Amino acid sequence: RVSGYAAILAESYGLSLDMVKKIRLYASLHDVGKVGIPDHILKKEGLYTPEEYEIMKKHVEIGYNMLNNKDVDEVVKNIILYHHEKWDGSGYLKGLSKEQIPIEARIVTLADVFDALTTKRVYKPAFDNEKAFSIIQEEKGKHFDPAIVDLFFHDIEKILAIQKKYSTESNDN
Repeated sequence: RVSGYAAILAESYGLSLDMVKKIRLYASLHDVGKVGIPDHILKKEGLYTPEEYEIMKKHVEIGYNMLNNKDVDEVVKNIILYHHEKWDGSGYLKGLSKEQIPIEARIVTLADVFDALTTKRVYKPAFDNEKAFSIIQEEKGKHFDPAIVDLFFHDIEKILAIQKKYSTESNDN
């Protein structure tokens, strides 16, 4: 789902066909670093302690280090390392803001958050789409690039078609 959402947003943003293909392919690797997070944290029900959250945040660096060599496309490395950065600079790992965050990461960030909001996780139930839309709109200019949010709502029918096509645990309301 994340790859599909991200590809729709990348195409609407006007990125090249090659870049859209890369984002579609690499978006699914955004959390690859979670293989290095202990299961007792990764599968924990409920909120993380501050210490557990610090460990969980390391998944971006772990994933980046797994693929950081000269033969690996910068696009995938950017998605992995920067998908938890926020438009207002309050994200992690580097505290980047606005256009400092590579476009591929800004796109995958919104795709990933929409999927996380609308999918049941061990730590939370799935929110319905209306609740997710409200959160995304509220985070426009804070968590998310405002232009990407606008594209998300412009392409909402395409987004929802991807959600429905690949629905397993998501709430299609």
